[in-house]
Amino acid sequence: MYTTQTDMELAALLQTGDEGAFKMIYQKYWDKLLVVAGKRLGNIDEAEEAIQEIFLNLWKRKERFELKVGFDNYFAVAVKFEVINRLAKRSRELQRNSAFVQENPSYAETMHIAFDLETLQRQLENTISSLPPKCQLIFRMSRETDFTNKKIAEQLNISEKAVEKHVTHALKVLKSKFGPLFILALLTLPNLKQ
Repeated sequence: MYTTQTDMELAALLQTGDEGAFKMIYQKYWDKLLVVAGKRLGNIDEAEEAIQEIFLNLWKRKERFELKVGFDNYFAVAVKFEVINRLAKRSRELQRNSAFVQENPSYAETMHIAFDLETLQRQLENTISSLPPKCQLIFRMSRETDFTNKKIAEQLNISEKAVEKHVTHALKVLKSKFGPLFILALLTLPNLKQ
């Protein structure tokens, strides 16, 4: 029955909440819209999301929906605005990411680290070796042995607070150097305490 309906008749049925009319509109226009959005966005997954969003919005506002000319025109405008919104969002994200990388150069360096375990271990070892001697010793005792902070403090004849301070400093340096790979870097340490 729906295949013989005009756009105006389908729109009128849609206003009443007719799911069959909505399915007919969906089936009739989905592929065309996907092609247009895909070309404009250059990403088929994002294009599918965009078209899904357009149909979702159409269904949500079905009672208030008024078709002026035809669904071809309606969807042309809807796709245009959805694509513009998504491209604007992309642009904002790129600007934010660019600003973040400029403010955090170590993040940019980290993103170029290959996920090569040996490379990561070498970089971790170099970073730990660059710590002040006492800090380095305490950090290694903390992470590479089963020693508790109390045991380290007893061994080195210093307070537990001093041990905590050195470990915290070492972790801060590593976090700054490795950014998002910080946890992965720590996992490469031998005998890492859980």
